[in-house]
Amino acid sequence: MTPAEFARRSLIIADTPTRGPMPPHPPLHANPAPLSVDGLYYGRPHRLALRAGTYLALIRMMGVAHLVTALYGHAQLASHTFERLSRTRHTLRELIIHGLDSAPGRAAMSRLVQVHQGLPGNADDFAYVLSCFILEPLRWNAQWARQPLSPAELARFLGFWSRVGEGMGLNALPASLDDWRTFQSQYETAHLRRTDEGHRIAHRCLREVVRLSVPLGAQTLFRQLMLTTMEPAVRELLALPRPSPAWGLLVRLGLRFAR
Repeated sequence: MTPAEFARRSLIIADTPTRGPMPPHPPLHANPAPLSVDGLYYGRPHRLALRAGTYLALIRMMGVAHLVTALYGHAQLASHTFERLSRTRHTLRELIIHGLDSAPGRAAMSRLVQVHQGLPGNADDFAYVLSCFILEPLRWNAQWARQPLSPAELARFLGFWSRVGEGMGLNALPASLDDWRTFQSQYETAHLRRTDEGHRIAHRCLREVVRLSVPLGAQTLFRQLMLTTMEPAVRELLALPRPSPAWGLLVRLGLRFAR
């Protein structure tokens, strides 16, 4: 097996949904309707971009010192920190799969509100968390994926996260993608700083969060995918290792041939 074939097969394994069979491929010349939010995250062609971007969003937040403390505990890397990450992932998955208007979605939204009511963060902090879940998958898709979201899919994606924010009681959220980018840039200019706590949790996230949903045989490659496709400034801020040249090449070959 060539290195390119190994990388391609491993990325396909890492990209395989964990909740059922893969949807059938559409005809080559089909003009499909815009995907639902569920379809964006768990169906072709966007699932790798949105899943990888979501993991990177969690890591990006570790560059904001007071968020590390407010959302994930005092950075002593106790087990409850990663239990909270696991619960966050499960809650978001429920919202995405079942929809905000379903009974499971309403229950997940209620849990999300209850959890955040007891945290010391302010509205801008929680809006920043939303901005990471929005912008990091879109950055990943624009830089590494072959197919962009259609305008209708982008509107559906932004609308979903705006409704999540509104459900959490956040008012006056950014109204457009450019507004989200401006908000995130201004927030990070004010708050993005390297801390030992953020570094330690980000480093451990690369191990622990990947284990939540990526099959064992693909976890090493997926971690290298994270390091290779992470925004370099964020990787340097958090003092995370650079991918080795060999792994970086394998990841790039895999991304090139996986679709």
